[in-house]
Amino acid sequence: CDPRLAKAYSKMAMSHMVDACCGWADDHDVSLELARRWAVQAIACDDGDSWSYWAFANYHLYTLNHGVALEAFRKALECNPNDADVLTDYALCLSYAGRAEEGIEHARKAMRLNPFHYEWYTSQLGQIYFDARQYDKAITTFASLRSLDSAIMRIYQAASFAAAGNQQQAQKSAKRALELDAGATLEKWTDPKLAPYRDAAYLEHFRKNLRKAGLPERAA
Repeated sequence: CDPRLAKAYSKMAMSHMVDACCGWADDHDVSLELARRWAVQAIACDDGDSWSYWAFANYHLYTLNHGVALEAFRKALECNPNDADVLTDYALCLSYAGRAEEGIEHARKAMRLNPFHYEWYTSQLGQIYFDARQYDKAITTFASLRSLDSAIMRIYQAASFAAAGNQQQAQKSAKRALELDAGATLEKWTDPKLAPYRDAAYLEHFRKNLRKAGLPERAA
């Protein structure tokens, strides 16, 4: 209907990104390449549209180009400083880049901008609290979720419980992650494709606590 509608292209890009980064894609690399193409097309249609740069930023985050991703997020927020969806993903990008404390500030700001936000905002904040080693806050944040029950949320919940020394709850969360994703393993969820940490120490912190929670190392 409107071949110049940038938001349509950016949402196509984000659909492929979600497919890839949640572990749902039949071919991770193909989904990422499709996300890149749609994001580039979105920017070509309207380089003043925040969602276009949002999609472009997420592509670069999950291809481990953290500097490019952060710059694209900043460009998106220059286009629309009050876009809470963009801001909460910027917060997660900061956390993956080793700046979790800063990420918390932006994630909480996003929730203030949109007090009726989606629950994935809350799940991502819990993840950022885990990265910041604020395990009690991570656990409380995950517990506040009313309906969201995803594999990635349970994975970070398990890691948070393990880091806090609550082995029973850690194992319970890991078991639920396996119910939601039969292929959930350390090998899968700590692969940089799904856990794009810039600093190897952050990735090892995640891996160590998932191991403590009892998540299988690899598929049987």
